[in-house]
Amino acid sequence: MATKGPSNHYGNSRGGRHGHATGNISYAWAKSFNKNTLGQHYNDHANGMDIKSKESYAAHAIKFANMVDKMNCVSFVDAKTKATFKYNKATNEFAIITQNGYIVTYYKPRGGYAYYKEQETKYGGKKE
Repeated sequence: MATKGPSNHYGNSRGGRHGHATGNISYAWAKSFNKNTLGQHYNDHANGMDIKSKESYAAHAIKFANMVDKMNCVSFVDAKTKATFKYNKATNEFAIITQNGYIVTYYKPRGGYAYYKEQETKYGGKKE
C-alpha cells in the first residue's frame, strides 16, 4: 500500500492537501512510537508479527499509521482522549495513535475486525 512519501511526514489528506487531521484521524502524521512504552510493546507484540528488533517494530508501526488505504483501513477517534484507533482488515494490523502523532501500541489482534469493532463501541461512542 502507498505511504505518504519517503519520510512519512506528509500527514493525512483532506481535499488533496496533506498534513491535516480528519474526522476519523486525529493526527496529521505519525512521528514515532512512544519511547516510554516501545520496549514493552515490542516484547508483547512483535513476535506474533515476525519483527526482529525494536527499531523495526517502531518503523512498521509508523509506516502503518501513515499509510493511506481507503479500501482496507478503518479508523475512529476516541471521544475522550482524541487518540486514533486504526485497523487494516486485509492485514489484521491495529494501532492506537495520539493526536500528537505518537504511536502507543501496534499489533495484530486475535479477534481481528470484531476486536476493532469492540474498541469502536467502547471508545468511539458508537453503539452496536
